[in-house]
Amino acid sequence: MNKPHSPGRTENVNVRKLLLMMWRKWYYYLIAIIILGAAAYFYLKHKIPTYLVTTTVLVQEEGAATGINLVEGFAVRPGSQNLDNQILVLSSYSLVRKAVEDLPFEIDVYRKGLLSQQSYYPLSPLRIEPGPDGLPFNIEFIFEHSYNDVFHLTISSTFNHGLDTLLSFGQRINYNNGSFIIYPQPELENVFKSGEKIYIKFNDKEHLTDTYLKRMTVEEASRDGTIVKISLEGTNMVKDMIFLDKLTEVFINQNLDKKNQEAKRTIEFIEAQLNNVSDSLSLTETQLQEFRSQNMIMDVSAQAQQIIDQAVTLENEKARLTLERNYYNYLEEYLSKESNKEAPIAPASMGIEDPLLANLMQELAGLQAEYFSSGAGERNPLQNQLEMRIKNTKQSIKETLMGIKLANQMALDENDQQINRLNNQAARLPVKERQLLGFERRFNLNNVLYTFLLQSRAEAQIRRASNAPDHELVDPARATGPVSPNRMLVILIAFTLALALPTFLLLFIDLISNKVISEEDLGMITQLPVVAYFPHSRLSYNTVVLTEPDSRISEAFRSLRTRMEFFTKEVRCPLILVSSSMPGEGKSFASINLASAYSLAGKKTLLVGFDLRRPTISKSFELNGEAGLTNYLIGKKTLDDIIYETGFKNLHLIPSGPVPPNPGELISMDKTKMLFSTLRSRYDFIIVDSSPIGIVSDIYPIAAISDVVLMIVRHGHTKKNILSATLSEIQYNGIGALSLLLNDVKSRGNSYRYAYKYKYEYKHKK
Repeated sequence: MNKPHSPGRTENVNVRKLLLMMWRKWYYYLIAIIILGAAAYFYLKHKIPTYLVTTTVLVQEEGAATGINLVEGFAVRPGSQNLDNQILVLSSYSLVRKAVEDLPFEIDVYRKGLLSQQSYYPLSPLRIEPGPDGLPFNIEFIFEHSYNDVFHLTISSTFNHGLDTLLSFGQRINYNNGSFIIYPQPELENVFKSGEKIYIKFNDKEHLTDTYLKRMTVEEASRDGTIVKISLEGTNMVKDMIFLDKLTEVFINQNLDKKNQEAKRTIEFIEAQLNNVSDSLSLTETQLQEFRSQNMIMDVSAQAQQIIDQAVTLENEKARLTLERNYYNYLEEYLSKESNKEAPIAPASMGIEDPLLANLMQELAGLQAEYFSSGAGERNPLQNQLEMRIKNTKQSIKETLMGIKLANQMALDENDQQINRLNNQAARLPVKERQLLGFERRFNLNNVLYTFLLQSRAEAQIRRASNAPDHELVDPARATGPVSPNRMLVILIAFTLALALPTFLLLFIDLISNKVISEEDLGMITQLPVVAYFPHSRLSYNTVVLTEPDSRISEAFRSLRTRMEFFTKEVRCPLILVSSSMPGEGKSFASINLASAYSLAGKKTLLVGFDLRRPTISKSFELNGEAGLTNYLIGKKTLDDIIYETGFKNLHLIPSGPVPPNPGELISMDKTKMLFSTLRSRYDFIIVDSSPIGIVSDIYPIAAISDVVLMIVRHGHTKKNILSATLSEIQYNGIGALSLLLNDVKSRGNSYRYAYKYKYEYKHKK
């Protein structure tokens, strides 16, 4: 019975089948190893090494500053921008562009390798000087030395420009609105005269910037720290080291420049106030001296001096309040502008200690730095949110500023009232003394205010001189590598592919093949036993067992005869039916030789040709045209008339006879069953050669009365789908005692039993 096979067995069979295919096709793997080994050698020989260049920068986090906070209130403060923002700044277009502009990398002389190129910098075999018209940017020129001072210059095929000429060293080359001159480097003569192509390309700053941006990686060095790691992977580690050093220098200096710019703006604001106060101070000093000279009064009375002291205190307070009001007016004007990349002057720089205003100003400075920092805003996915936060912060500052200005104005009004009361007291003094008092009050006011501004400017200048960058270079650029090609990895990949590709090819061939090519294919279809394996026969006739009794084929059929004893057991005159799923699988060959094996064992054997559609057995015994089974079934011949001697002892034959128009009806007649009942009484074994059971259903009546049904499967010929459908149909019809025979196996070695010693080859058997 055809039973489903277990998954475990299928898995084992598949592994066995795969190993066998690999063993049989060992030369596939040898060819793959040779080809991929040569490819790996070629790759390693011609691949230009790639190096990894890294540098690290410490981005100072918030609150990390130590010592006196000399930059308190400035827009760019330690930690005012988080680490993510600084990473965006480092990888921004504008910062890389600044670094590129300071480097002499626009002229590139390089060689090409396998899928990569390597610059000769800094030891270039050619020296290129730009012409007066500038350089022809972004065009690749190919230099090939010809003889002496003559060289051949062409344009790369990727450019649609025509240039193919012989030139001399020192000759100006005009091309595409640009010009340049090529000079040799005598100490590197062996390089440019080697015959190898040398490539020249002039890269504009934009192209260079884009190139470095694509190759550069900026990331955190650790999860908990604030150290940023900048990496470049390329074929020229010297150029990459120079670039990273310049990039970090520009990054650190940009941070310092921002802080110095804030200090400079603070100083400019104070100096603008100083200019106004200085003029007033000079005027009041002149007026005081002239009054004293004209009126011969050098000092005032004790009462007037007391009034002056009180007035000086009040005037100092008024000067401070006035300066604060000027700053508030400046801040209000700043906030009225829609877009301003410069951070406002911090209130602490003007001596204003309002904590709410200071916090809001610091928050605004941080948001603006994040929004405008070196183009990071264009790449920041949260740009719209930043813009909204800046607007909200400005609105909060405006609301806070309204209250502060109101408080400032109230303080000024109170100050004016106190000064008016002093003026009333001064009005009771003598005229001369009162006039002197007025001059001294104005002079002292301007003098104190001037001194205060001078002190503030000096403090701002000290802060500017003491500014230090928030960021610090930890490790200068250094190269590690080469990182590519990895010799061991390339060899491992080549070896892996040498194993994998032939295996995949074999599996693919097996997958798309619909033919039974191994016993494992049968294991995927059915669990029916394979009771015999017949080697390929190179003979032109089918009676191999009778004519070649010592051959391996004869031994195979003798083994089958022995195994049949386990199926027939005590059955008298067993009826053995031999069929197949499709024509050409060798069922007639198996029927003839199985019957021959029984006859050689001394068993009286009858071979019946029941393939009424394509009779072939009679030809093997030279009985062409004789009467046969068809004549008997239609009543034209008796049983004795159709039983023929074969010329071999114990072997008789009933041929098929003429091909009838209705073979199915003839076989299904009751006379057929009576025929076999009669034959069982005369013979020891009956072997029936039938029609292919997978093609026609004629044979099912005989299969139902057979003791053993043998299905022939031919390697490289039987179709898997037809065999599977045939076995399912047989199972559905309740046919039992079914076994398989593997035919046409070409063996290797001394055994034809299918195992690891076997190699299958297939030949169509006619």
